[in-house]
Amino acid sequence: MVAVSKQLFDTACRDVSCNVIIHPWNQSCFWAAPHLYKHALIGSAKFYSIIYLAQILMRGKKMMRKDQWMKMGEYYVRSTLLGQLVTATAPNISCLIRKMMGDKFNSSTYLFIPFTLNGLFIYLEPPSRRGLVINLFCNLVIEYYLKVLQRAGYLSVTKAQQTLMFMLGSSLLFYLMRLEGDKKERTPLFWFFTPEKVRRKTEDSKKVCPHEGRCEKYVTKGFATYFGVGLGISLARVILPKIRSPVKAISSIRGKHFKLALFFGSYIGIYRAVVCYLCRKQGVDSALYALPAGYAAGISFLFNPSLGLSIASLTAAFKLYSTILYEKKVLPSNIPLPEILYCFCQGTLFNARLMDPDVCPNYVFNLMKSCSNGMSEEVYKSFSGVVRNAM
Repeated sequence: MVAVSKQLFDTACRDVSCNVIIHPWNQSCFWAAPHLYKHALIGSAKFYSIIYLAQILMRGKKMMRKDQWMKMGEYYVRSTLLGQLVTATAPNISCLIRKMMGDKFNSSTYLFIPFTLNGLFIYLEPPSRRGLVINLFCNLVIEYYLKVLQRAGYLSVTKAQQTLMFMLGSSLLFYLMRLEGDKKERTPLFWFFTPEKVRRKTEDSKKVCPHEGRCEKYVTKGFATYFGVGLGISLARVILPKIRSPVKAISSIRGKHFKLALFFGSYIGIYRAVVCYLCRKQGVDSALYALPAGYAAGISFLFNPSLGLSIASLTAAFKLYSTILYEKKVLPSNIPLPEILYCFCQGTLFNARLMDPDVCPNYVFNLMKSCSNGMSEEVYKSFSGVVRNAM
């Protein structure tokens, strides 16, 4: 469907009843809510189960402790509530605003304002995880606006340019992460790999690489571990939705499902190999080695190219740099800038899902469909039908 302009929306939807384009499963605003809250809870629980499974796999040995499982359980409940409340309260807010405006819709009050306002539910996430969600949504908004500019003909982002963006982002990101290595608390960041801190050379140890044991084993173990993590995530996406038919699920596995595993494994393997080479060549470890190591590792992007991923590497690096700016009082700490930014990003993205689906990031489609347990597709079907009839 084409992008729905303000003029087209006013023509098609301004005077339409809310049960047509907000809650088509029930004519009553009140009685439509329980149905949506139920499906939003089920959908959010399913969606975040995959997210947390991936995080458990990536945490590895850290999950051997009971307190880590308790913490992950608490975080899972809080994330599920976030998904449910964001999904289910937006129609309530939209209907309420429509009533206040004399039973009229406009292009802002339909989805953008409701999803911007209920973005405040981000406070359900603990601070350590909140930054990860905010960073993800910032990435998606940048991706969305880049696609808008591409469609308008103002720029073109090729696979080669995306690869270069990822290589540069990885280079800066790993460097800043190693600089943070000596801090008691690192900046919360959801990335594939947290590099070891810089090894300080002492008289007691002649080892210069940031690890114990042989370099060959260190590099091989990194590749194998993250190859397994990537493969586990990919297979979970394929098998879990078809778990009731195991044979059918296994038979649906294809070569493309190994792309993420190859990306993860080569990304970490190349990074570790370059760092070890430079440490042994120079006779001392340094955070600066992360610059060429991260840049070289970025070539693994070709296994799993994604505009969103290339943007994510740069924004993650900027997030670490912003921590430095906060510490130096360049950015004010008494204004919740990240949370305000999240509210805007959420409103923009969820509004784009219906109003501008051609360039809306695929992750947003999956997020809304999953967390609403398919209810968002009913809304889109009804909304697009109204718009088509008015064209």
